[in-house]
Amino acid sequence: MNSSASNAAAMVSVPVSAVVIGARDLDASLGFYSGTVGLPVVETSIWEGPDFERYWHLPAGSSARCAFLAHGADPVGRIQLMQFSARERQLVRPPEIRRATGLFNLNIYASDIAQDFAQLKAQGFKFWSEPARNNFGPIVGETLEAAFDGPDGVVINLIQLLTEDPKTVIGHILAFIATYGRTPTGYTSVVTTAHGVLDMEKAIAFYYGPLRMSLFIESVLKGPVTNRALCLPEHCETRSVIVQGAHEYGKIALATPMNYTVPNLVPEAVAPNIGYLAQSFQIASIDESARACAAAGAEVYTAPMTLALPGRGKCASMLVRNPGSGALQEVFQVL
Repeated sequence: MNSSASNAAAMVSVPVSAVVIGARDLDASLGFYSGTVGLPVVETSIWEGPDFERYWHLPAGSSARCAFLAHGADPVGRIQLMQFSARERQLVRPPEIRRATGLFNLNIYASDIAQDFAQLKAQGFKFWSEPARNNFGPIVGETLEAAFDGPDGVVINLIQLLTEDPKTVIGHILAFIATYGRTPTGYTSVVTTAHGVLDMEKAIAFYYGPLRMSLFIESVLKGPVTNRALCLPEHCETRSVIVQGAHEYGKIALATPMNYTVPNLVPEAVAPNIGYLAQSFQIASIDESARACAAAGAEVYTAPMTLALPGRGKCASMLVRNPGSGALQEVFQVL
């Protein structure tokens, strides 16, 4: 077993190992994630053949140009980009949708949001608002955040950590980053990713069960200031549950509306479409995970099979639908 597989096996509580994104134009997406964010490209490949077609439910003759990006010593928070060969590809999230059921955004730590804001606006990216300060109280600390429409309809939320006190949650994370390192352009890999759900209890049961994640923070998001930042009407209340694995990165921010409704992205979030398609988790045993997924009520999208996954080599892998939303979740074992 390689070192990455060994690290993942030691992580009893499993963080997000990779996010899978269907790219409209792979080169343009790489210009952002590799060029601007500074994530190294670990591997590029053409993925094709019967196993690929079966895995993603695609017709014969399909293929995808793939790029796998990663930063840091651990198999966490990585990005898998796939430009499918299909002529007809839908955009999973149109830009006018600001909240939805399904896989939604990527949170990345930035070192200087004022500078990044100006640079990204100059590149043509549309921010939802000016950078906003968020004070989460004396235990957590304070951040500066700005969200914008990234490539392929994926929302990117930049977060600058402001509180340096190591006794706070944010100060602790800042200390971790100081040791773990940033990309050459001052960013990190994916630290948190948003998942809008219809049934919070079923979604949590999946993350707590097969993946053995644990609670990080739970709250109800409400009030005029908070809702303006969320692009919601002032009366809205949102249940927020952030879960984590055994790492500072790869957390999941679950959210469900309490008194309003949102569009559902899940039906379109499948290959060969353009957008955020799946969350991927590296586990120790595919057989054990398959049983745990069944026990959690996760519908099988693709049954366990052996194939070569981009950036990870030969794996036993399966795709299931999260029982709280229907969003695709990939669990894989490096062989």
